[in-house]
Amino acid sequence: MSKAPENTTKQKQYKYYKSSFVIGKKPDGTPDRVYVRGKTKAELNEKLNEAKRLHRIGLKIGDCTVSEWSHRWLDVCKANASDAQKAHYAAKLKYDILPVLGRMKMRDVRSSHLQEMLNAYKGGKEGTVKKVRIALRQLFEDAVVEGIIERNPAMRLELPEMTEEARRPLNIVERMALLKVAETHPQGGYVLVMLYCGLRRGECIALTCGDVDLKRKRINVNKSLNLESNIGVVTPTKAAKLRKRKARPGVENGVRSVPIPDVLLPTLLKICAEKQPEDVLFPKKDGNYATKQACRWWWESFSRQCHISAGAKLYRNAIQYETSPFGAEITPHYLRHTYATDLYAAGIDEKARKLFLGHASNDITDIYTQMSNEAFDRAATLLNEYHNFERWLFSSVR
Repeated sequence: MSKAPENTTKQKQYKYYKSSFVIGKKPDGTPDRVYVRGKTKAELNEKLNEAKRLHRIGLKIGDCTVSEWSHRWLDVCKANASDAQKAHYAAKLKYDILPVLGRMKMRDVRSSHLQEMLNAYKGGKEGTVKKVRIALRQLFEDAVVEGIIERNPAMRLELPEMTEEARRPLNIVERMALLKVAETHPQGGYVLVMLYCGLRRGECIALTCGDVDLKRKRINVNKSLNLESNIGVVTPTKAAKLRKRKARPGVENGVRSVPIPDVLLPTLLKICAEKQPEDVLFPKKDGNYATKQACRWWWESFSRQCHISAGAKLYRNAIQYETSPFGAEITPHYLRHTYATDLYAAGIDEKARKLFLGHASNDITDIYTQMSNEAFDRAATLLNEYHNFERWLFSSVR
């Protein structure tokens, strides 16, 4: 085998270093090259040496299959992802991508192959297919960076006609039923915190009494209970991890504060009475954090009473959902959608809404943003005025 000529390295102004070496000639007589990219010169040289080593033993980088690359991609490119994200990507690969593309060589995959795969989901749930498309784009984009392929075939994939998932706030009948049940149900406080503070389920059940600042009327959120398995694991929220990593020294990092509306204050005062700061705010009977099964039982019990309160008919003690004004599809996450709608209706600005909802962002200006006490109090006042009007409206409807 003839010795490959010296390679030349060029720096792309915008992103990568790129290099190549000749391995032979194409049928038309032009040089057949292997291209490698790296974010730094050291990374480029390492990849280039590996490519030459494979060439010497008769193997070309592009010969690896989608299955072979996907395993390395998970182990290396997603090494710093959370356990939940890794499990998500592994599931998309196992059940959606590899059964169709696993045996294909990376260099042979075309956009038409990927589009055909997505088209097979026509009529399915939009969220599911969007996640598959995201996984495909990242899988092949990282392969381009690694020098395995030259272009990303997943860049211009279009979604087929999908069934849009229901994402809506509670309507007035549903909200009235929920508030009525919350007055007497054992898990009423748990539900009201999600409704009036917009917390995710995992954030809500991870709260301790010390996270509730009754004097300043705010809840401090910096952790979540991951319920991938039945027994949850307390982890920092995604936004908290991002802000801890990027925020300025000397600033209280990783904590988002959410105002406690006046309508919720009596409930939290009652729950926190005679409890210690380290006590779980919404525990199981043994005082420990709730499990996935416990959360399921809580919501099943609460929503059943909401159906009955809204006027649903019973047959042999079973809810006849077709007779219920309370949507059968409603889950705890609908309360978060309702909260987001309330923030907008109350006239709270976009920046404050984003901070209250705890949306993680890669925008450095958002990471450095700290809401002043004056801005926080102003938003809380607007929210209280909105809820006061809401209570007046409900009383007039009744």
